[in-house]
Amino acid sequence: MKIEYYYSVASPYAFLGISKFQELVKKYSLEVEEKPFDLVGTVFPATGGVPIPQRDPSRQAYRLLEIERHGKKLNISINKQPKFFPPTDPHKAALFAIASIKNGLSLDFGKAVLTKLWSDEQDISSDLTLETICKELGLAFVDLKKDADNEAAKSIYLLNSKEAISKGVFGAPSFIMDNDLFWGQDRLDFLEDKIKSLQK
Repeated sequence: MKIEYYYSVASPYAFLGISKFQELVKKYSLEVEEKPFDLVGTVFPATGGVPIPQRDPSRQAYRLLEIERHGKKLNISINKQPKFFPPTDPHKAALFAIASIKNGLSLDFGKAVLTKLWSDEQDISSDLTLETICKELGLAFVDLKKDADNEAAKSIYLLNSKEAISKGVFGAPSFIMDNDLFWGQDRLDFLEDKIKSLQK
């Protein structure tokens, strides 16, 4: 069974949901089409989304409360206001994730980036952080950086973003299975219900 996974490497909700999503992938032997995309720069403007600094203070405050609540509920260590958020260059880590996918890695690079940002207080815009991730995953940083910097990776990133818009995706993480859209890490139970229904 195939599933499309759209996410931003800077999304706290993608971080909160990635471990459970990986469990579902393993449990049901899902084939994942992993699609890092440009949420704030491309998808938000096309779908009515508003960058965090431009939101009303009440919405900003409630977002922080929700991040904290979900972290406690899931027993996940998350800093609701990490030192390096928003990233100075959110695209760099996304392009590295795309390069890792090209090299046969599924979900692990994106998860590592999210963890560095939301749990480890690391700058995901820094080559040093990305090099550390490469070492942890057994990847050659120089080779991955070369793949991340080329036009092919940038084209995939743009295509993922445009494709997300065309399929009704407006937030991260989002999952599409059998043409059904599930938005948010708190919709993974619904996603699992969908998976079960397709197995009958």
